[in-house]
Order: sequence, then C-alpha cells, then structure tokens
Amino acid sequence: MKIDLDCQEVSRLISQGLDEQLPPADRARLRLHFVLCKTCRNVNEQMQFLRRAVRQLGQKDPPER
Repeated sequence: MKIDLDCQEVSRLISQGLDEQLPPADRARLRLHFVLCKTCRNVNEQMQFLRRAVRQLGQKDPPER
C-alpha cells in the first residue's frame, strides 16, 4: 500500500468515508494528505458540513399544513 495519495484518490476516499467507516490506514493516509493539500482539506470540510446539515434537516419536524 502506498502512503501518498493523489487528489483523485482522496476524492474517492472522502466519498467512501461518507458511506462507511474507512480502515485506519486509509484514515491516516487521508489525514496526511489533508496536511499537505489545502484544496482536498477544504473539500473534506465542505462535505462534512453538508453531511451535518442534511442530518440536522432530517431531525427537524416537517412543517404543519
């Protein structure tokens, strides 16, 4: 397993990580890439923000009609 990831691989792992728990080795490789790549770090932060926002919307009661 190679240690460094390119941005395309990181994008795939970010998406995969939204759907399932990534193995510890992949999480470590992502963290290392985020330290080195501001663009991927920002993409990950945006995806995490959207994930939290969608979850919060799902928890609110629907408006009454």
